[in-house]
Amino acid sequence: MTAPAKRNPLDWDLGNVPPGIAWGGVDEAGRGAWAGPVVAACAVLNPDVVARWGHVLRGARDSKQLSPDKREALAAELKLVLPAWAVAEVDNLGIDRENILEATKEAMRQAVKGVQLRPRILFVDGDRAPATGLPERLVVEGDALSCAIACASILAKTHRDALLRNMETDYPGYGFAQHKGYGTPEHRKALKALGTCAIHRISYGPVKACLRPDEAALADLRTRLEGCASVAELQAWVAEGLRPAYGHLRPEWVEELRRDYGDRLARLAMEPDSAC
Repeated sequence: MTAPAKRNPLDWDLGNVPPGIAWGGVDEAGRGAWAGPVVAACAVLNPDVVARWGHVLRGARDSKQLSPDKREALAAELKLVLPAWAVAEVDNLGIDRENILEATKEAMRQAVKGVQLRPRILFVDGDRAPATGLPERLVVEGDALSCAIACASILAKTHRDALLRNMETDYPGYGFAQHKGYGTPEHRKALKALGTCAIHRISYGPVKACLRPDEAALADLRTRLEGCASVAELQAWVAEGLRPAYGHLRPEWVEELRRDYGDRLARLAMEPDSAC
């Protein structure tokens, strides 16, 4: 007996949205990685784009089921034909501060906020609602069921892959261009040989085990933080001090620095010239 043909994700969407409205899908990439940001994308569809570009949309699948070349080519097409789309990131500092679940939901909220055409309903991959303020329907394994989620999956994955390829240049030797920050044997071997770098998620056990704490870097950060006399200087301290040194700091040191940063920011915010 022949198995029934698998339903195309676009047909699933059309069977689950009211006629005549715009709908969206949201998905993430990089949730399980040891390094780099978590990335979320929101893709918006409407009846007009389905009528005109349905042949493109019917090619959308879970990004993991597509070859890298096919995924990149389809992402480029989707960016041209979708009525709205957006991508957002939460970096490794935010992941370590909030935890990966909350960071993922925040990236999803930012992506939805970034689309210029607001969907009337949002399909969300997974079983945790990001609380975007829109009507949300949670769809487990949604990137295989829903066209809108599949489009978001492709956009998020290709965006993050490009980021990690570029990070290979800034942090050579880790193999980011190949494993994209995930916990492969090659990544584990590089961590043991090189220690952690600025884009690693130091709250993750396998990464934390390879930390090489630098007390001199901590002392320098404390001194520089104490010298910040404006909000702008505090922002520069994060960008030019904390981020580059992040891979050499114990998580408890980072928490201490965050508390000191918050205290100093609160004091400076009360001073009239602090933004100068």
